[in-house]
Amino acid sequence: MGSATLFLLLLPTRLCLGLLSVLYRVLVYGTAAITACMLLARVACRALRDPRGTCRWTVRMSVPACLRDPTLGTHGYLRCRSSGLRLHYVSKGDSRKPLMLLLHGFPENWFSWRYQLREFSVQFHTVALDLRGCGNSAAPSRLEEYTLEKLLDDIRDTISGLGHTSCVLVGHDWGGMLAWHFALERPDMVQSLVIMNAPHPASWLDAVLRRPSQLLRSGHVCFFQLPLLPEIALSMEDFKLVRSLLCGKRLGIRSKPRQLSEAELEGYLYYLSQPGGLTAPLNYYRTLLSYTLYRHQDVGVPSMLIWAEADSVLVEGMSGGARPYSRGAQAVHRIPGCSHWVQQDQPETVNLLLWDFLLQRVPLQYQAPPPGGAP
Repeated sequence: MGSATLFLLLLPTRLCLGLLSVLYRVLVYGTAAITACMLLARVACRALRDPRGTCRWTVRMSVPACLRDPTLGTHGYLRCRSSGLRLHYVSKGDSRKPLMLLLHGFPENWFSWRYQLREFSVQFHTVALDLRGCGNSAAPSRLEEYTLEKLLDDIRDTISGLGHTSCVLVGHDWGGMLAWHFALERPDMVQSLVIMNAPHPASWLDAVLRRPSQLLRSGHVCFFQLPLLPEIALSMEDFKLVRSLLCGKRLGIRSKPRQLSEAELEGYLYYLSQPGGLTAPLNYYRTLLSYTLYRHQDVGVPSMLIWAEADSVLVEGMSGGARPYSRGAQAVHRIPGCSHWVQQDQPETVNLLLWDFLLQRVPLQYQAPPPGGAP
């Protein structure tokens, strides 16, 4: 078959993908504009009532005690072979056991995995990583340092830098998106994949294009594409929007016993309040449109998707969207009445699901203890 014939055969597909890409960008930036206008109107009203309070935020000077809790594990650093960046992590458990690598989302850091660090360190070398630009990890200033390729290199370098060749990869929110992509790119380094409230990359695009109105539910993703304005909005009133994300009645953790105390909330605000502390995490969103959305759709490793049904952050109905893109064994579990912050909101349920899934997939040296119990 000649190259000219092949070009003509592929032309309709290329045109359709090009049109989809244009439509997607129009929807994203249109939603960003709508969200920005709504937010600016609210900020203007508040500024008229209390200009000093609205424009106030505090740089935290001392590390909160919760981030220094020795029962959560040992703090460490590794140097990425690909980039030379220094990444921070908290490790708990025997390094000779299978690696469980935990990837957090926005606006979190390693601390969001505190319940899992305690629970799984009996059977796993459990490591909660601060992604680049987050927590105490290095934060490059250039936007191009947050491309998908570089973020996936960090995961690969972390696994090898910790002395392992593969891992149980667990991701939530943005960490879940990275975990999906890493399992697609490097299935040889993923024994099992666990995703929490992060849609498969292709199912996200499908849902947005089929029901564009649902993009408004994820307006923050679009709003964060804009320069500078998101940093200002998130900082105002001493990070009130961040507080509402994690602790608000509509968006925050719903389980009363697990709602963040002021001291635990400071565990997140401490890093975000530092100069440039918001820009690096937001750069994850600003490189989102550069991803090849339809590349590598099939996940070949055993996977489990945990979805909190009361998620007010992500598009509803995404939990079942990963099934068409899985060639390996897959389980999908929905947790009713649970917020987006699933591993913090209902850690007992999440941990039980993890034990049930992992004991079937990962050879362990010892029998697992009862969840929350002694070995």
